Amino acid sequence: MFRLENTKVDPLHKFPLKERKFARTRTNLTFGLLTLMESRPYDEIKIIELCKIAEISEPTFYNYFPEKDDLILHYIQIWSLFVTVFNEKQNSEGSGYGLLVSLFQYTARESKKNPRILLEIISFQARKKKKLQHQTLTDAEKTLLFPNHPEILSLKIGGIEMLLEKAMNLAQLKKELPKDTNWKSLSLSIASCFFGIPILSFQLGENLETVWLETFHYIWLGAGGRIKEKTQGRRKK
Repeated sequence: MFRLENTKVDPLHKFPLKERKFARTRTNLTFGLLTLMESRPYDEIKIIELCKIAEISEPTFYNYFPEKDDLILHYIQIWSLFVTVFNEKQNSEGSGYGLLVSLFQYTARESKKNPRILLEIISFQARKKKKLQHQTLTDAEKTLLFPNHPEILSLKIGGIEMLLEKAMNLAQLKKELPKDTNWKSLSLSIASCFFGIPILSFQLGENLETVWLETFHYIWLGAGGRIKEKTQGRRKK
């Protein structure tokens, strides 16, 4: 599960009190949900339980989230921010291929701490028949999560759709794939890999990161792309 960076000074001291309280309460509610999801299905978690963790009343909850499902969307925004920061550190060349590798690597390493959370998120999204509307993280929330990264406020974040779109744009710009690439079909194939592989991987007892990367590499090669040797590895359980 995500952890806040250590800092000696309150990272939100420059923000107004209202913004500080909003950022801390929303973050506490979301982290509280993740904690409970480590041992219980999402549908069994009650709002009143989350309120106890965040030390707020149940009516006050709705000042931060219109409904419980919005906590999942908030979590996805936080996850996207962590993926983006991870990519900034790993993908120095700024390639679309590198961004997608970071997406799979970071998510796999986080899910290894508790696979249930990733499966619950996938199940949640599978049940939704309409496009999910993500709430944007506030500057105070970004600063709370990454107090030691001044550039954090300039990073654009979103869900899996935004990350895939960014990766496709980078790949096109860097000419990492053929000119006649069907970008929409490729994005759908990678998205299918992202959401489908975890279910099979956990059922079969396979290492998620390895299977994710091997499947993604197969898709990438099939689209005419090239793979850097250092990212390929032998499967490990």
